Amino acid sequence: MAKIKNWTVISQRVKERQDGLVTYSKYLLDEKHKNHSKNETRIVPLHGKMNEFVKSSICETLDFDMSNKKGGRKVESYAQSFVLSLPDTVQKPTDEQWKRISGDIIRAAHKHLKPDEPVNDFGRKCFSNLHDQDNPHMNLLIPRIYKGERLDKLDKKGMILAMKQAFNASVMKHCSINYENFKPEKPGRGKRLLEWQLEQQAAREEQEKSIQLRQEATLVAQSAAAQLLVAHKAKALSETSRIEAEKATAQAHQAKAEAVQAITLLGEMKSLFNQFKTSLQDWIRGIKTDDVLLEELSHSEAVTTAENIQKHPIYDQEIEYVMFESIEQAEAETKKPDISDQVRRIKIK
Repeated sequence: MAKIKNWTVISQRVKERQDGLVTYSKYLLDEKHKNHSKNETRIVPLHGKMNEFVKSSICETLDFDMSNKKGGRKVESYAQSFVLSLPDTVQKPTDEQWKRISGDIIRAAHKHLKPDEPVNDFGRKCFSNLHDQDNPHMNLLIPRIYKGERLDKLDKKGMILAMKQAFNASVMKHCSINYENFKPEKPGRGKRLLEWQLEQQAAREEQEKSIQLRQEATLVAQSAAAQLLVAHKAKALSETSRIEAEKATAQAHQAKAEAVQAITLLGEMKSLFNQFKTSLQDWIRGIKTDDVLLEELSHSEAVTTAENIQKHPIYDQEIEYVMFESIEQAEAETKKPDISDQVRRIKIK
């Protein structure tokens, strides 16, 4: 009978930016989800807190996008998902054993991705939990942007190999279960997705339903140029056609004007945010060097700039996350809640 080469490790990008990450995180925590209730899944936290992981990943990615001076598309995926699974025919590890396995896997990821960074710093940016069912599996989330840098190795073959080797070794170390001794009862099962993989695939498909609507919106924008050509040809037609052509031309010009306006507003917001971060840095430096004048001036400028950011037309929930994360970090470093006393979160519709 054939033997397996490794325990199963599946890796996928969490799609759809912030919305996709929030939706997938809720799925990983929801014992009442139809997929989980059907399999009597018990969900056990192993490492980190999901709300902190989501908040940190969103802030890191938005800050990366706003600081990206090279242009190009924004980051599409905020996190990488890893699912590490054991078959239903081996003895289940205990919750404590899974926690130790989780620690080994995170350390292996750190060694492969960012070995020069402190392992504890890297570990604080990760999240893992256990879905305990007939075939138990550990879910691990790693941010795709870490300390202002893309973790491009996350979905390369070398990463999967490193994770499989670490998973094999950790299960052997903590549970005395050797994958080399495992003989699958259903050898052909590997040719099709396991049930838990199908469930997680279905959950991801739910996240992607909004893609079609976004694609339709993109097609409308792309058709603006085509409408200009139609407008010129329509001038030779009847009066009714001429009126329709004029409408199409106006719509095309409006689309172009809106695009220019959007670029202008984005540039304004980026300039304001950079000014805000500089003011925060000067405020911290003024406090640390006992420069009262610098502290007062930069404090006033930080508060004024934050208020201007909140009044800006494109201010939204994502920008608020980044701005108040910066304020909280600055106040934690100086132990002075002076700025958050004057700048308050606002209800964004």
